[in-house]
Amino acid sequence: YLAAGFLRLPLPRFVFVTAVAAFLWTLGILLLVQSLGTQITQWLAVYRHGTLILLGAFVLLVVLLQMFRRTLADFEFKKISICLERWRHWEFWPAWMFYPPVIAYCLWLTLKYRSLAVVASSNPGIFSGGIIGESKISMLNDLWATSPEFTAEAALIMGEDYQSRQQSLEKLCFQLRLDFPFILKPDVGQRGAGVKLIRTAEQAENYLRHTSTPLIVQRYAPGPMEAGIFYYRLPNESRGKIFGIAEKIFPVITGDGCSTVGDLIDRDPRARLIAEIYAKRLAARWQEILPINETLKLVEAGNHAQGCIFRDGARLNSPALEACVDEISQKVNGFFIGRYDIRYEDEVALRAGKKFSIIELNGAAAEAGNLYDARNTLVSAYRTLFQQWDLVFAIGAENQRRGVAPTPLLAVWKKWREYGRSSKTYPAAD
Repeated sequence: YLAAGFLRLPLPRFVFVTAVAAFLWTLGILLLVQSLGTQITQWLAVYRHGTLILLGAFVLLVVLLQMFRRTLADFEFKKISICLERWRHWEFWPAWMFYPPVIAYCLWLTLKYRSLAVVASSNPGIFSGGIIGESKISMLNDLWATSPEFTAEAALIMGEDYQSRQQSLEKLCFQLRLDFPFILKPDVGQRGAGVKLIRTAEQAENYLRHTSTPLIVQRYAPGPMEAGIFYYRLPNESRGKIFGIAEKIFPVITGDGCSTVGDLIDRDPRARLIAEIYAKRLAARWQEILPINETLKLVEAGNHAQGCIFRDGARLNSPALEACVDEISQKVNGFFIGRYDIRYEDEVALRAGKKFSIIELNGAAAEAGNLYDARNTLVSAYRTLFQQWDLVFAIGAENQRRGVAPTPLLAVWKKWREYGRSSKTYPAAD
């Protein structure tokens, strides 16, 4: 299990290898018991005390590494120290370690509702209900058509080759009156992958040359604050509700005139745990020395996977905001559950349901980001996810009862494979 985490083994391969190994190991044990019986247990008894000694030595080693992790950080064992520290913070656990209980719970819900396809019926107006492969521009166009005052305008860049895409981008910037900076991002994406804040024509050119996947250009909503609002409405109810709000905090480092960007990140107790994410984004500035009191924003995309800090934003909720989000949602065709990513300037105005810009709408697979608040326990995080999936299955089942046909699972599988291939071409997110 540790090796799988260190090697970042993909989940399907991990499951396959684990299943095969478990089968062979179990079969081997059964054959040994059948053929040798008590002889094998007597032989193993000789090593019982040695095993206890090894186990004790391992526990002692872990304790010593924790006690001297600051000292170890100055040596080659720095990565081991960080790795051990990350394991103490569940918000940084790899997907293969964090999600098995959620997968198990969804399998139980599948048995309860006698179908996995109900998930794809949760949002009839979105491909697969928003599980995978949904088009961002399709949802943004719906929002712009029904609630333009709350939506950051966006358009799909057309063309198959670089020249035609470049011409399309220039035409769209002229039509939408977009000036630098603006946002470029994939039309199909998850966890903030490929989201770039474009400040110059050279950056736009580099992005267009980097990938051939369909892209969106979007007006930059400066904020400067951002939140994720998870909303749901049961099909048999007239009013929807806000399930949770994640307040997003963009981490910064402050220069001291003598330390490099890499050194400053390494000294930050949280940033050092995910330094590899920041290193990809800030590779060109890693050895740069920041002047005294100059700040550097470590991430632009408001996504936890990209290094943004999430806090429970329940304090931002209000009856006025909930009514506003519900009104916006009921205008979007076939939308019942998902998360709005919004930017806003004033908390008072946000609570009043005014003056915010929707930059994305995500479907059933989106998560209520407030669960990633480091102050939450692992149990409370799972409780939030279980409640969320309860709602997804219940809404999908009710929609199917009303005659909604789910997206075929084969089509969902194909989109997932297609996204897996195209996401490898996305540039590092800002």
